[in-house]
Amino acid sequence: MGRPNRQAQRREEILDAAISLIEHNDPATLRIADVAAALELTPNAVRYYFREMDHLLSALAQRSDSKFYDDRLAVVERTADARDQIAFMMAAGLPSGPEDAEWRAIWRAVLAAGFVLDKRPDVQHIFHRQVGLYARILEAGSAAGTFVLTSPARDIAMTLMSMEDYLGYRIVARDPDLDRATALQLMRGYAELATGAQLPVPA
Repeated sequence: MGRPNRQAQRREEILDAAISLIEHNDPATLRIADVAAALELTPNAVRYYFREMDHLLSALAQRSDSKFYDDRLAVVERTADARDQIAFMMAAGLPSGPEDAEWRAIWRAVLAAGFVLDKRPDVQHIFHRQVGLYARILEAGSAAGTFVLTSPARDIAMTLMSMEDYLGYRIVARDPDLDRATALQLMRGYAELATGAQLPVPA
């Protein structure tokens, strides 16, 4: 019964090794053999889980789906007030700072998909699932009278997600004029205008 758990653990170890390598290398030049060497494994041992490097990069992007959708959904579902939910969503969606290695690696994996999202549904849907979660909170807050939306919920949700992605990118790209606190201030300011509600200050 222990084998599936060991396989899951090995898969996570491979993804973690890839994140470390991506921090110091161009993903376009990385090979399965490089990841294997970092783990002191044979290339075939890594190919058991990921046949090619693009499959591994895709898996990194998919792991972000769990981090930024499933994990946030779990907190939202046990939080009663839509204002707290939106504040949490914004805080949890941004990187902790410029050295957030996993956030940086996820972004590089997404960028590696290139300008063909219509051909990469595995990457394309990640953004829109998160938009859907924002929209769900906005619609529930509107129905409860907590929010007075200035635009359709999905439009606001898509704008928040676009801010989250782009501001997050600039943080991990080490823009000296944009840090996490500034990004949260900008997102909160827009969210308050869009919802007509005063929101808690995201942590």
